[in-house]
Amino acid sequence: MRTILALALFLCIPLAVFSQDASQFTAETDHYRVFSETSQAQAEDIAHRMESALSLYNDVFHFDLSTLPSKFRIRVFKDLDSFNGYLNKVLSQTRADFVFIAWSDPERSELLCFPKDEPAFTASLLHQGTIQFIKGFIDNPPVWMREGVATYLDASAWDAATASFKFKPNYAWLDTLKSLVRGDTPAKLITFPDLLTISREAAQSQMDVFAPESWGLVQFLLSSPDRSYSRALWDGISALGPKAALDENSQRARKRAFSWVTDQKLAADFKSFVLSMKTATDLVKDGIDQYTAGSLPAAEDSFNGALALDPENGTAFYYLGLIAYSKKDYTRAEDQYLKAFQLGTNAGIINYALGVNAFAAGKSAEAVKYLNFAKQADAPAYGDRVDALLKRISAAQ
Repeated sequence: MRTILALALFLCIPLAVFSQDASQFTAETDHYRVFSETSQAQAEDIAHRMESALSLYNDVFHFDLSTLPSKFRIRVFKDLDSFNGYLNKVLSQTRADFVFIAWSDPERSELLCFPKDEPAFTASLLHQGTIQFIKGFIDNPPVWMREGVATYLDASAWDAATASFKFKPNYAWLDTLKSLVRGDTPAKLITFPDLLTISREAAQSQMDVFAPESWGLVQFLLSSPDRSYSRALWDGISALGPKAALDENSQRARKRAFSWVTDQKLAADFKSFVLSMKTATDLVKDGIDQYTAGSLPAAEDSFNGALALDPENGTAFYYLGLIAYSKKDYTRAEDQYLKAFQLGTNAGIINYALGVNAFAAGKSAEAVKYLNFAKQADAPAYGDRVDALLKRISAAQ
């Protein structure tokens, strides 16, 4: 289950001056100013990453960056205690995750961070960074929109080779949302009239439903094959007033984006879309069933689809190896098996597959090596089969 994030703070707080540690390291890019308690390298790294994240955000929102009133501020503390010490000083609060604070003066608004292991650090940075980005242009965006888009984007991964973020679908909430749609839980979906105009307080009070549903709505709008829905999010964004109140912007977005469809049809189409979505685990299961039934092209599509969602799915690589083997593409089969092994797939099954593949490719010495590895790894499962195949290899030489 995905950790439930509290809504970002949206506070209209009079400007106050707080002391800053003179030892902080600072880095600036075109749109970001980053302060780090740890190092100059950290400040520069995060500043450049956030410039790339800005492109990710604006692929959705299409804001005019030239109208940004000031650079986005990010403050990275050396640890959680330092983070909460600062937060307690300015707001008399503590938090367990990153937080964006919106002051009355946009130049003082800042995203507060602290060290976390990956991928949690990047996910929190992208999530709260999305909200910071929206608030740079729209004071009061609809709650479903800002939280839904933030969750939609926060699984994106940093690609060091291209120094950019690569969008990756975020299906962390999918199983929860499917349960809500099917009615498998006591909790009920928020009706669309209520979701589209929900207040921050109401969203916070039912976060276990609001979080998956707001993400699901954004996923639906951006992924639906129906072009009427695929335009709806942008139509809603374009209706927002930079200084309008939350209720006004929520009503504006609802009217512009959804006036053409009834609430009943929207709900029905949304539920159908959600139930049609598949996680990497779902696709692997489909692929195994298709492979067992002999539908190899369909199985290959399913396993490749699983890897698009989860590039480290060893089971998908293993079965792609089996499919390549069946096509007598022994080089590709070996490559897929080795990837599966590197990702932790059972050593016995992988070495046995590599041995069989090497034997079929005419590489007897390699086959013997892999088969003996398989027997050592799991003698009860592979001992007899290995011995039988070794006899065949010996007889063929």
